[in-house]
Formats: sequence, structure tokens, C-alpha cells
Amino acid sequence: MKDLPDVFIRELKAKGHLGYFLRKSNFSLLIKAGNISIPLEILNGEIRKASHTSHFDVEVSGSEEAVLSLISGELKLRDALSQNKIKMETTFRKKLLLESFFCLGKISYHNT
Repeated sequence: MKDLPDVFIRELKAKGHLGYFLRKSNFSLLIKAGNISIPLEILNGEIRKASHTSHFDVEVSGSEEAVLSLISGELKLRDALSQNKIKMETTFRKKLLLESFFCLGKISYHNT
């Protein structure tokens, strides 16, 4: 589980369609899975690990199991939010964007 941030970012970068989908998006995202943090920066379709930023535009948090289910595509963001497995404060538009982001960017962490 320690290598989850690097695996997640590497697999997201490998998905060219995700960069195209995010081509006009600029925001910072912090995914917190228990004690693990995945700081991301999305700038015009490029996804990279964020430098130490004190403020993130969107913060997604939950247990390691819930976040792993979310990023592997086993659990949809809206379902995770309605079941209180994931917490997130942002605009409705950003929630829709992130729903697609997690759906298109799902990784197979168990096979890495």
C-alpha cells in the first residue's frame, strides 16, 4: 500500500485519453487513504504529483479500503459519497468531473 501514490500516478499518466479529458482543467487534488496521501496537480491535462501544497482545491478522504475501491473502479464516487465511505467538499461540477476521472483512470492495483 506504500507504493500506491506512485502506482496511481504512473497509471494515470499512461492513459492518454485521461489527459485529453482533462485538457482544460486546472486544479489540485489530495486523496487521503488512511495514513497515505496522494497529492495531485492537474494542469491542462497533465497529471503530476503535487509539490508540498498547503491548500488543495479538492480533498477526497476515506479509509484505505474505500479509496482503493474507488481508484480501482470497484466503487463509484457517487456511491461512496452516499454511503459515507468517502468524504469530499467541492462543487457539483467538480464532483461530476472527478466521477469521470476515477471511472476513466481506474487502476488495477492488485496486479502491480
